[in-house]
Amino acid sequence: MINENLTLQDFKALRPSDQSAFGAGTVRIETLPKDFQLFKLTAGTAAATQYGITPWWSPVKAFKEDYEGALGRYEQAKLNKIDMSAMVRFMSAVCIDWNDLDNYVQVKLNDSCKCFWGTFAPQKTFSKKPQTVQEMMDANIKEFTVNKGAQLPPDLGVLEAWQFYIPNLKEADITRDQVIPAHDMVALAQHFGCLPPK
Repeated sequence: MINENLTLQDFKALRPSDQSAFGAGTVRIETLPKDFQLFKLTAGTAAATQYGITPWWSPVKAFKEDYEGALGRYEQAKLNKIDMSAMVRFMSAVCIDWNDLDNYVQVKLNDSCKCFWGTFAPQKTFSKKPQTVQEMMDANIKEFTVNKGAQLPPDLGVLEAWQFYIPNLKEADITRDQVIPAHDMVALAQHFGCLPPK
């Protein structure tokens, strides 16, 4: 089992910035079964670094308080006439200057796993408020470019959404699925079975 001895004391040992990404008082430990499917939107492919695989994930299928999973995020995006990248940014409270969220990455666990589960803490659209006219112009261009024209409110993550934090995750712990451009709603529809295959 991955993280077999994980406790809430381990959560208190995380970096303060990681702890503060969760809603206050919402974090608990969950056990995920082998072959559990996870997804994230990220720049690149969530490749392993010297620290292992990113610990931040969401469930592909409905799980506990997350009644929607990845398909629900896709359907919300379609309903709101935005792409999945913008919808996930809003629900998952990912500041624009943190990550472009340009790829949908899906994996499954090769073993059962203990992890932290809790709500996303709300964030501002940008982690650092632009100070000068040039910074404001640059921020506007970045927001338009990254969100493909979607208008987001100044506060992200104000609706309840849940996330996993899986410490110590390594490449050997996961099996990767395809990587899909998060702005390509047709490719995502095919992945989720919303369109017949080509």
